[in-house]
Amino acid sequence: MQLPGPTRAALLAYSAPAVPLSMLMMQLIVYVPPLYAVEMGLDLSTVGLVFFLARAWDAFIDPVFGNFSDRTRTRWGRRKPWLAVGTPLLVIGIWAFCQPPAGVGVTYLGVVAFLFYVALAAVHIPYLSWGAELSRDYAERTRINGWREAGTMIGTLLATGLPLVLLAGEDPPLREILRVFAITASVLLPLGMLWALYATPAAPFEETGQRGLATAVAELRLNPPLLRLLGGVFLLWLGGAVWNAMVLFMVQFTLELPRSAFLSFVFWQYIAAIAFLPLAVRLGNRIGRHRALVFGAIAYFALAPLFLLAGKGEFMHALLVFMLMGAVTSFIWVMPPALVADAVEYGMLKGAGDDAAFYMALYFFVQKAALAVGVGLALPLAAALGFMPATGAGTGALAFVALVLPLLLALPGAAVLFNYPIDERCHAEIRRELAARQSGETA
Repeated sequence: MQLPGPTRAALLAYSAPAVPLSMLMMQLIVYVPPLYAVEMGLDLSTVGLVFFLARAWDAFIDPVFGNFSDRTRTRWGRRKPWLAVGTPLLVIGIWAFCQPPAGVGVTYLGVVAFLFYVALAAVHIPYLSWGAELSRDYAERTRINGWREAGTMIGTLLATGLPLVLLAGEDPPLREILRVFAITASVLLPLGMLWALYATPAAPFEETGQRGLATAVAELRLNPPLLRLLGGVFLLWLGGAVWNAMVLFMVQFTLELPRSAFLSFVFWQYIAAIAFLPLAVRLGNRIGRHRALVFGAIAYFALAPLFLLAGKGEFMHALLVFMLMGAVTSFIWVMPPALVADAVEYGMLKGAGDDAAFYMALYFFVQKAALAVGVGLALPLAAALGFMPATGAGTGALAFVALVLPLLLALPGAAVLFNYPIDERCHAEIRRELAARQSGETA
C-alpha cells in the first residue's frame, strides 16, 4: 500500500532550490576554469591542478558534512539549520568565485575554490538528504526525486539559455556570462531556499544515536546492498564521464558542426528529459527503480552510435539523437538517490544508524570519482589510439572512445544492478520489521 507523502505544494517548494544548484554545477564545469585560465591570465596547468585538488577536497568533505548533518539535533530537524546557514555563505562564495577582482593570482583561486566547496557541501548534502527522508515509502520516494530532478533539469535549461538570451553578440566574455549566473543564483537560491524551508515539512528520522564519522564508515560492512549499488552506479557514471569528456570533440570533428551547436543540443535534450520525466517515475515504480535505471542507462549509451549515421554537418539528425538520449536521461538522474535512500532502512535493520546524509554523500563521492576517472581515461586513450584535436586526425579513435566505450563500461554496472535485492516488496518488508522492532522497544 502506498503511503501518503508530501503535497504537491510542498514538493514544488522543495524542488525550487534544485534550479539554482543545478546552474552552479554547469558553471563550475564549463565556464569557471576558462575564466581563470584565459581572461585572468593564470597558467593553464596551474588552474587545472587547483581545480583537481579542489574537486578532491570536495569529494572528501561531502561525507564529513553528511555525518555532521546526521548528528544535528534541533527543533527544526536535522537538515533545515544547515540550509539556513549555508545558503548565504554559498551566495558569497558564488560572487567571489565567479567575479574575481582584477589581478588576482593562484592563491586567491585556491582559497576561494576550497571555501566555495565547503559552502556547497554544507548546502547540497543536507538538501538531498532532506528529500530522502520526506517519505519512507518506495513509490513516494520516486515521486519526490522526480520533482527535485525536474528542478535540476530546469536549472540546466536556464544555464544554457540565459547567456544566449541576455548577452548580445556571438562570443560574450566569460566574466559577463558568469555575472549572469551570479546574479541569477543570488536571487533564485535564497528565495527558493526560503520557500522550501517555510513550505516543506522537516523530515522525521529514527533516533539511532549520534555516530561519529569513523563509526558510520565502519558500519558500512553491515550494508552489502549499498556497496553493490555504489559499485554499479560508479560504472554507469564512468561511462557517462567518458561521454561527457568527448562530446564536444564529437560535435566538432565527427559531426563537423560548430561548438556553439552543443548548447542547442543540450537545451533540447533536457526539454525531452523533462517531457519524459513522468514516464520515468511511473516506470520506476512499476518495474523497480534499479531496473528502470539499468534500462535508462543502457538505452542512453546504445543510442549514441546513431550519430555515426549522420552526414557531415547534419544538425537536425544530431539534434534528434540528442533528444532521444534526453528521453531516457530522467531515469539516470531520478533513480540513484532514491535507491540510496532505500539502503538507509536496510542499514538500520542490520544495526547501522539513520544516516541518510552520510549515505547520500557516499553516492556523490562515487559519482565524482567516476567523473575524475572518466576524464583521466578518455582523453589519454583517445590520444593513444590516434585522435589529434589539433589536426582533426583520428576520428575513428574518437568515435570508439566517445560512442562505443561508454556502453562497454556501463554494461558491467547494469549487470550488477539488474537483480539488486531491495525492490519495492523487499523495502516494504524492511519497513514492517523496523516498525515492529520500534513498537516492541516502546511497549
